[in-house]
Amino acid sequence: MVKKDPKKDFLKKSTPTKRGGGLLAPLRGSGSYGSGELKENVNPNKCFSYPVVCKPKPLVPLKHERPIMSLHASKNFITSNAVDVILKVPIKTMVLEPDYINKEDFGKVPEYLKDVKKEIISENELIDDFVRQQMEDLQDRPEYVTELPEDTRSVLIEKLKSKWDAVNKKYQVLCMHTIYEGGKKAQKEGFEKEMNGIESDLEKLMKSGPVVVQAGY
Repeated sequence: MVKKDPKKDFLKKSTPTKRGGGLLAPLRGSGSYGSGELKENVNPNKCFSYPVVCKPKPLVPLKHERPIMSLHASKNFITSNAVDVILKVPIKTMVLEPDYINKEDFGKVPEYLKDVKKEIISENELIDDFVRQQMEDLQDRPEYVTELPEDTRSVLIEKLKSKWDAVNKKYQVLCMHTIYEGGKKAQKEGFEKEMNGIESDLEKLMKSGPVVVQAGY
């Protein structure tokens, strides 16, 4: 009986194993065996290899393949780049100005202005309707309101102006003080409030149009 050398007799790569005295059937699945049935022209001992899809990477350089070192250029790249930028001729860009004369809406009123005009007209109509309705309500109830005569209106305006001048004179005298003590601050605020009220009344009386007041004023 020939003795086997354990150092040489071992299962090698892509070598089918034995079971029960014979070779194992090829595994089912994808690969060189297809659907699991062994083809006639397929070598079971052939190693499987993936197809080359991309270019392989270059090999690692050997120890004697060293790059060339200690090489320095005498060119000053900073100065050279600055000179190139200074002497470079600027690129002329063509700016196309719009031709307004050849536009479709040249010389015509813009559409948005027509819409704005319509909105203004509608708002004025609403205001006129509101004022007309208010005047009709006042005419239906003459016992509650009446129109202020123009002569009475002028007299009220003159009296209010005279009163404002009198209050303003007192206010100016009080403002000469730098320190407000003994109720002068409250007096100053009272004058300001009174003048504001007179100005509000004058503004109402001096508006254009008739002034309507309560009956028996």
